[in-house]
Amino acid sequence: MKTGLFSDPIFQEHDTGNHPENAGRLVALGRKLESDPLWKHLEHRKPRPATEAEIAAVHTVDYIRTVEEASHSGHPFLGTPDCVLSSRTYEVALHAAGALVDAAGEVAEGSLNNAFVACRPPGHHAEQAQAMGFCYFNNVAITAESLIDRFGYERVLIFDFDVHHGNGTQHSFQSRKDVFFASIHQHPATLYPGTGFAEERGMGEGTGYTLNAPMPPQSDDEAYRTVFDQILLPQFREFNPQFILISAGFDAHRNDPLAMIDLTQAGFDHLILGMKRLAEECCEGRMVSVLEGGYDYDALSDCVTSHVSLMQADSVNELAPTQPSDPA
Repeated sequence: MKTGLFSDPIFQEHDTGNHPENAGRLVALGRKLESDPLWKHLEHRKPRPATEAEIAAVHTVDYIRTVEEASHSGHPFLGTPDCVLSSRTYEVALHAAGALVDAAGEVAEGSLNNAFVACRPPGHHAEQAQAMGFCYFNNVAITAESLIDRFGYERVLIFDFDVHHGNGTQHSFQSRKDVFFASIHQHPATLYPGTGFAEERGMGEGTGYTLNAPMPPQSDDEAYRTVFDQILLPQFREFNPQFILISAGFDAHRNDPLAMIDLTQAGFDHLILGMKRLAEECCEGRMVSVLEGGYDYDALSDCVTSHVSLMQADSVNELAPTQPSDPA
């Protein structure tokens, strides 16, 4: 299985200081991956910056200029203190979007079977003209647009399992039926950003192509498995995607400091195994996963390494699900 890993030290140059979303996340993750036998089996790729035209498929040109100018002019943050700026934020954010666009392109063209993009800043909260929740450009939405415009796909599935609802991604596609957006996340009445209620199902011709599964605080592996297997997967199969994008946030881990969900590595493994099987059934394995949240370094590093290992395995049917670990 040819699994691409798109990563680069440039993603550490978005300097956020002691903010939860900081460069240490990728330093820890990189060390874990490089020390694992998996490393030598991956196809390593370097990112390039997304073009303005690629970004403008989702964001307004005025907003793109705002991010660029604010980053270069020394502003401490963009719109909200959650979105810290440094002199390199704009360039790094361009590379994050470009990495995911290229990863999806290589999978669409068949040079890779699937891919994982280890980048920052994350993207799923970014709205058309607003930075939110540590996010500046919506990497996964930009990539979905690229797959539709460049390759002519008519059914792209985006599955977001970050503990926070992907409001920006949902809003990008809520009136369309060529992108099915689904999210499982901590209930929005109890967590940022306050969107992602079950009744949010899209609008106009996009009605029914948005699927939210809000989970009560303290939901565990079993609760996630039940919702994923019985509610999400059947609707994914009905959509019959031609390409799958995953917003892979690992902040639903029980050790993560920013939420109240109790997943272990086993829970995350179940999700990627199910999505890999779905990709093999529906779209010849075409699937790309991109890092979103995850703020406990050890949990993030262990879960991502397992996630990528399961993506890289030749036969998903030969893989046994990870056993739940002992409580920490």
